[in-house]
Amino acid sequence: MQRHGIEVIPLTGAMGAEIHGIDLAQELDAAAFGAVHQALLEYGVIFFRDQDITPAQQTAFARRWGKIHLHPHMSCIPDHPGVIAIVKKEDDTTVFGENWHTDQMFTRTPARVTLLYAKQVPPAGGDTLFANLYAAYDTLSEGMKAFAATLRTVSAYDTDKTRPAAMTPTRLDEVVSAEHPLVRIHPETGRKALYLCHSGITRHIAGMTEEESRPILTYLLAHATKPEFTCRFRWQVGSMAVWDNRRALHYPVNDYYGYRRVMHRITIQGDPTE
Repeated sequence: MQRHGIEVIPLTGAMGAEIHGIDLAQELDAAAFGAVHQALLEYGVIFFRDQDITPAQQTAFARRWGKIHLHPHMSCIPDHPGVIAIVKKEDDTTVFGENWHTDQMFTRTPARVTLLYAKQVPPAGGDTLFANLYAAYDTLSEGMKAFAATLRTVSAYDTDKTRPAAMTPTRLDEVVSAEHPLVRIHPETGRKALYLCHSGITRHIAGMTEEESRPILTYLLAHATKPEFTCRFRWQVGSMAVWDNRRALHYPVNDYYGYRRVMHRITIQGDPTE
């Protein structure tokens, strides 16, 4: 599909599209950015290949999506506020964010958009999976839709577990939980999405215990991440992914022990979900 000279190629039937004809080292004009923005709203996550950009250029592109978020627990690369290096070393056995999640759901204003740029990748492995939360909601029974619409969830960091090395323990202890509707209405499209993370973030349903909540949340997360609702992206050096946290989950696959992976991430501030 051609839009303003930009080619949009769907990745799967569920979600995701590659964008061709864009050089992110250059400032996009209003028409080009409008086409890119529309592609994100339509496909949930968009991908750019063969980009050669600096942190400053990634930052300039990120600002087109909104105000850059400064993460309270992770340091940025020198001289580039908001750009976080996500590094998995050769001997690391875990990866950052190793589960289905949407960024910063533990805050009252979860991230709107995330931009992830590949600096160094393994020869194979290290893919990222994405899940379509519109499809997850749309395919629920009418009874479950009605039930889910009445619920709110409580999200927080699990400070009882080992913290990622990139995070600052003393500041992590300051995190407070946040409530969100289980069915979130996307502020730009008006569509409904099933909105939840893995159990380390989405801890329980408001007004219920974790034990009472777990069967419901476990079922809904398993439903949301069915293969037919997902896409999978294989990284190359110079690849950029941009995803909409308001309607997509993502999962970094940890299958490349012995290799180093370096990504530059920027997140865009969101709005309250109420």
